[in-house]
Amino acid sequence: MNQQKIGKFIQERRKIKELTQVELAEKLGVSNRTISKWENGNSLPDYSLFNDLCKELDISINELLSGEKLTEENYQEKLEKNFVDTIDYNNKIRNKRIRKFIFIVIGILLIWFLYKCFILFYYGSRNVNEVEDNSFPYNKEIYSLKINNNGLANKKFNSNWLNIYIPKEFELITDKAKSGLVMDNCDLYMKNLSDKDNFDSAILLCNRYFNDTGNLDFYGIDSSIFPYLEPYKILEKYSIDDNVDLIKYYEKHYNDKLNVFSDSNLIKMNYIAKTYSENMLPSYSKFYYLENDLHGYLIESVSKNHYQAIFTFNDDTYSISFFNKNADYFDYEKVIEVLSSIYSI
Repeated sequence: MNQQKIGKFIQERRKIKELTQVELAEKLGVSNRTISKWENGNSLPDYSLFNDLCKELDISINELLSGEKLTEENYQEKLEKNFVDTIDYNNKIRNKRIRKFIFIVIGILLIWFLYKCFILFYYGSRNVNEVEDNSFPYNKEIYSLKINNNGLANKKFNSNWLNIYIPKEFELITDKAKSGLVMDNCDLYMKNLSDKDNFDSAILLCNRYFNDTGNLDFYGIDSSIFPYLEPYKILEKYSIDDNVDLIKYYEKHYNDKLNVFSDSNLIKMNYIAKTYSENMLPSYSKFYYLENDLHGYLIESVSKNHYQAIFTFNDDTYSISFFNKNADYFDYEKVIEVLSSIYSI
């Protein structure tokens, strides 16, 4: 089927019928650009237009496909040839469309594969720290600790509604020059303080507003990195409500094997949990989840001269650090005694 010949024939018949491309296009319900493509041999009319086109040009479909006016002698011969050519043309068009569809599918799959490889590399591989025996959660000394109020609270801390037990031998330190432990939004109690470097024990209580899941950007987890990350929507999808949920998620999934077929949000979720936990949790001897009256966690340092508790209370996040320097005042039992005293007015 000769497209060039058919196009010239359409142009010749249009001029014989004294029609412009625009007029013929209006009669057939197509654009004049479509008529131009036919006449230039760039495309053939759609089969649905054959009858109307032939009617306007005063030709038969056999003549249209032949690209010339036919005599009675060669009409049947051309009809048979056009029939075979039409079948061949249809097969070529179908195969072309199939190839185009296959290329599009392959292209989409390739883009998807490259995107998932990038997601996996960017979120699955970045911030990979060397594994330490005492880092979370590779140190398996992880427990749950039920905290029940013991009614010993005797001091108010940084608010009108939070009380906590402070042993009477500890003195509130307000002079920053006396101790390097004094910080904003914190109360510091020390036992036998003589100078910055000499004291027996200390309790540092702080309103740690950045240690919750509302401040992920503190750990470099924000929505500015590409591809676009919406950390809070992802946390909501996986029912992560606070820092303890996030840490527990990391403990459960830190060893998951991710690949390009893993859900993108799952890869990003593991990245959030890993980045948050590894940047927040120090090496430890033992790690305790706090339950019941307090919701949070307690870390016993490797050297056992420092305990730190992070907990949520009345929708605010606090930390309490217990230090031993020149004397072993704070042990596990003393720490639990203080934590069990916390209550609101």
